[in-house]
Amino acid sequence: MENIYESIEKFNIVYRMVDVDFQKQDFFVHSHNFYEIYFYHNGDCKLLINDDIIDLQKNDIFIMNGSSLHGPSPEPNSPYERSVIEFSDEWIRPILDKMNAPELLSPFDELSNSLLRNVDKGVYEKIMQLVKKMQIKQIQQRDHHKTEIQKRLLEAEISTLLIELLFIIYELSKGKLNSVPSDNNEKSCHVNRIISWIDQHFQDDISLDDIASSLHISKYYMSRIFKDITGMTIMQHLVHRRLARAKYLLEMQSNKSILEIAIEAGFDSSSHFSRKFRECYLISPSDYRNKMRERSMPKTRLVKGAILCNRFNK
Repeated sequence: MENIYESIEKFNIVYRMVDVDFQKQDFFVHSHNFYEIYFYHNGDCKLLINDDIIDLQKNDIFIMNGSSLHGPSPEPNSPYERSVIEFSDEWIRPILDKMNAPELLSPFDELSNSLLRNVDKGVYEKIMQLVKKMQIKQIQQRDHHKTEIQKRLLEAEISTLLIELLFIIYELSKGKLNSVPSDNNEKSCHVNRIISWIDQHFQDDISLDDIASSLHISKYYMSRIFKDITGMTIMQHLVHRRLARAKYLLEMQSNKSILEIAIEAGFDSSSHFSRKFRECYLISPSDYRNKMRERSMPKTRLVKGAILCNRFNK
């Protein structure tokens, strides 16, 4: 689960995944260093992007650069169905550069996070057929019985299908791209650099001066544009990023002490961490961990020793 949220080598495709028996705590905000296309199909769900809450509608498409704190918040009273495509910038950008089509990533780079709603039915169906084909090719490509040549050719097929999808996304995003002033594009690039830097250093003891010095940007300009674009201060984002990591550790590494989790997430003390955690999630870290343990115990008894795998919660 950890490598899903923090890094992927090339791509990951999930087609029409449905969760029925779940609780809201099964899903949480996170960030990562790869691009994401999220398709919402059915359910009762809100999408959290930093401090924004978006009420999702059937067939919504959300494109993200991944670095913003984001996550779904589905209601348990109805099945939650979605598809997700994640792909690495380091993998796809050289391919697009060779094609002389780097603009296909501009919806992710310039808009950062963007909702595409009321997409033409025929276009949407074509998109979902591409996603379905990509997942089939991914399953085949990950078959350990395949030869290296077969795997390489299947990867090439996946990249071709993804590029076809990126052309469609680019066309659907054209209106929004044309409406973004050039100075906002520049600001967004700076903000994306700041968020990416924080993702790599949030566990360290860092200050605004550290970020500004590393990125060669004025501390005051940096602070102003970050608030303009994201609606929160840089330090607020830093705390949210640390809390997301701590929440993950509380669920996935329950053997660690609260102090160990606080330090690993970047907090200077358990008391500071506990106070911030309670402010954000309205529950103490200890109570949250106990709640997660209680929730998992019945499932453990039912499987009678079978290996449990964490679901891909997106």
